[in-house]
Parts: sequence; C-alpha cells; structure tokens
Amino acid sequence: MADDFGDDAGQQIFDWALRLGLEGYRRGGGPAGQRAVEEAIGRLEAALENARDAVGASTDSPAEARQEVRTDARFARLDMSEFAELEDGQRVISAVDAKLTANDIWHGMTEDGGTPWLVFKTADAPAVASTFDQLVSDTREAASRAAERIRQEQEREGGSRGADRDREPLKERAERARRASEAQSHDTERDRAPEQDRVETRSK
Repeated sequence: MADDFGDDAGQQIFDWALRLGLEGYRRGGGPAGQRAVEEAIGRLEAALENARDAVGASTDSPAEARQEVRTDARFARLDMSEFAELEDGQRVISAVDAKLTANDIWHGMTEDGGTPWLVFKTADAPAVASTFDQLVSDTREAASRAAERIRQEQEREGGSRGADRDREPLKERAERARRASEAQSHDTERDRAPEQDRVETRSK
C-alpha cells in the first residue's frame, strides 16, 4: 500500500480512516461506516488545508492564518492542536511527520505548554505548505480506498451469512421449510373460514 501512495504517510492515513470506518460499521452497519469515514476525512482535510494556508501565509500575512505559525529569521513552528484533537490524532501527526521526511524536509515535533508544534526552517515554508497540499490528495485517495474496503467487508459478511444457510443440514432445512408451509396453510384456512360462514349464512 505504501507503494500505491508513494510513501508511508498515505498508508497511515488509510489505516486511520479504515479503522474509524470499521468501528462505525460494526456499531451501525454499512451506512454508519461510510459516514464515519466521510466525517473523519472531512475533519482531516480541513486541518490539512488550514495548515497549508497558515504556513503559506506565515511569511506574508501571519494575521490571516487560521492556524498559528510563529517564525523568526531561521525557524518557524506550526500549532498542531487541530490535528491532535482528531480521534487518534497522534496517528495523523505521525503521517504528517512521515510525509515531511519523505520530502526530505528538516523538521521536528515538540510540545510547549501542552500545545503540540511542528518546527521547520523558515526558508522551507513553501515546501512545507506543498507537503500539506500533497497530504490533502493522499487523504482523498485513502478515503476512497477505505470506503471501498468497508463496502467489501459488508458484502463479505452478507455472503458469509448466506453460506451459513447453505451449510445447514438438508434434514434441518427440510424441517424448516415444512414448518413454514404448515404455518402458511394454517393462515390460509383461517382466512377462508369467515368466507365459508358468510356463504352458509346467505344460503340459509
């Protein structure tokens, strides 16, 4: 899968989205699983786009950035709180770390006063912004694959239930069919009885 995405970041995002989707699926079925993926991916995309825009704006108009970026002559740091607040946010931060490493961008992850920060060289801000943009594309691809995997899981479980019925011993299947037939015959006779009473009453 890393080969499909080009690096480990896409794989990590796929694993993250798939886990959340499967948890939703097991709680509420296929539609719930799909919604879980869509909601998780939507939040992640928003965080990535905000980070991209914040880093891109850091050297020009930092006041306009939606996420805080602090810079000096040599280093900048990006507030990663929006990522940390996602469900299993550390896995997402790990994916960001992996993508920056794959792009050969010097960086570090640190914490200050309970706030997680991404530290990078101020001169690398355009490359960091581009990396977040790449992660947006990776996230969309991971979402598509996670949704497909959940659909396959749903079909597999449906097929498994059908196979269980097929493996039922012939004698038991015949007995079940006989009981169903008797129940249907009983219902038919019950519905017919009032009609016979009406006919007999009219003939008298």
